[in-house]
Amino acid sequence: MLKRPIDQHLAQEQEEESKVAPWTMRQTWLGIGLTMIPWIALALALNSLGNATSRTAPLSFRVDLLNAIITLIFSALIEGAFLIAPLYFANAVFRSLPSRTSKAFQALGFRKSSLGRAVGYILGFMLLIFIINFAYSSIITTFHLNLQTNDQVILARSKLAPITTYATLFAAVFIAPFCEEIFFRGFVFPGLLKGMPVGAAIVVSSLLFAVAHADPGSFVVLLVIGLALAFVRWSTNSIWPGMALHMLNNAIGALSILLVMWGMMKP
Repeated sequence: MLKRPIDQHLAQEQEEESKVAPWTMRQTWLGIGLTMIPWIALALALNSLGNATSRTAPLSFRVDLLNAIITLIFSALIEGAFLIAPLYFANAVFRSLPSRTSKAFQALGFRKSSLGRAVGYILGFMLLIFIINFAYSSIITTFHLNLQTNDQVILARSKLAPITTYATLFAAVFIAPFCEEIFFRGFVFPGLLKGMPVGAAIVVSSLLFAVAHADPGSFVVLLVIGLALAFVRWSTNSIWPGMALHMLNNAIGALSILLVMWGMMKP
């Protein structure tokens, strides 16, 4: 009579334990520092360089195409930097086991998840992010706040370098969500759970996610997105639903920029 409740309790305990990373809190903070400090410094340097070398004339097709290729390669390299710490520490934990690679990926969140629950979270949080984004944009417009988001910067540059803009948007939709989810929700969030309550780990990982984008104008929206992604990671115990939500959010933002570029929507 008691076997089923006991089995269910044990299964629940095992699921809760699987949400906490096998790497230590010290390794988590070491990975955060070694990844984010150079990343933020590079992002700030690139922003300063972009402001200092602002152009007023459109690029030629040849130069624009070359810039687009360089942008894709560079985006893959710098986003790929987010994978170094997660893959290193996850593999180090299981280095003595024959199936260390598969166990490392499972620890990073590459697990199956309920499709129905995942779709529900994705649609629900996508609606919430849309509402927050709309409200935030309305506040900026109503009160004439001197805030410029990365989307506005990309849209302004699209008039001078449209092909490069396509490359930037491609990286934002297909490269960034994959790499950032592995780092922030696959490595950082479960690592913080080693020494923090769930709520604190969600907030801290979300703050790190928002700071890493070096986009003060979008900080509030990025924080909300980070909170949603961390919650989904915790609730589903899988990295896939959050990655899909992240990709969908970026795809909608990219589509809105493209529609403006094509004259089908007002900025």
